[in-house]
Amino acid sequence: MKVTEVSKKSGKVLIKKCHVCGHVAESFSELKKCGGCKKSFLPTNYFGKVHAKNTQEFSELFSTSDEIHEDDLIRGISVLW
Repeated sequence: MKVTEVSKKSGKVLIKKCHVCGHVAESFSELKKCGGCKKSFLPTNYFGKVHAKNTQEFSELFSTSDEIHEDDLIRGISVLW
């Protein structure tokens, strides 16, 4: 299992399983790509957020684990631990 560590601001860890290859990764913020197959991920609640017009704005849509609520995650693919 590949662990991606950004910054430990809280005790919450986001654990996400890739829906394509099944790779499991841990991080303190939302992952942008799978560590196994390099499949790109969308941010949590993508359609509830303003759609970005450029790459910089799109990168800012990804949240840290502190900002994500358990109800925002897709059950069976992601979990806050």
